[in-house]
Amino acid sequence: MDTLIIFAKILMSLAIILFLGVLFFSYLKYLKRTYWPNWKFPDYVSVGYAEYLYKKYIKREVK
Repeated sequence: MDTLIIFAKILMSLAIILFLGVLFFSYLKYLKRTYWPNWKFPDYVSVGYAEYLYKKYIKREVK
């Protein structure tokens, strides 16, 4: 019975962490929509820039 309680506590803590994460990121999205509607958050790296960095730093060290 103790293992069931421990398992339930672990699941509940994961659910609370997930819920808090959703609240936090929805608040960030609200701030973006309210105060900076036209500004794009840099949420990805373009493929060309990633290839440039790869060729500049990683390939040079491999040779």
